[in-house]
Amino acid sequence: GAATGIIYGLALGYLSSVLPVALIAGAIYFCVKTTGMYGVAVGSLGMLSTLATCLTIDVYGPISDNAGGVAEMSEFPGSVRDKTDALDAAGN
Repeated sequence: GAATGIIYGLALGYLSSVLPVALIAGAIYFCVKTTGMYGVAVGSLGMLSTLATCLTIDVYGPISDNAGGVAEMSEFPGSVRDKTDALDAAGN
């Protein structure tokens, strides 16, 4: 029934996180064995340093999508909409 499909979907979603979790756990283990907790701190800061870029790109998609809608309603040339669609694809 429907419950089985939901459970299967959750299990499939959880399965996609196995490799990233294993890689992060391996990186933590390597850092602890080579440099101690200082290495873990530096490694975690390195992983977090990409956060601002990722959030910026995620927020950029809806803004460029709205700009494309405004360009379409304003009857701009099709080349403008093509550019905003390319920018929207980068944000998605």
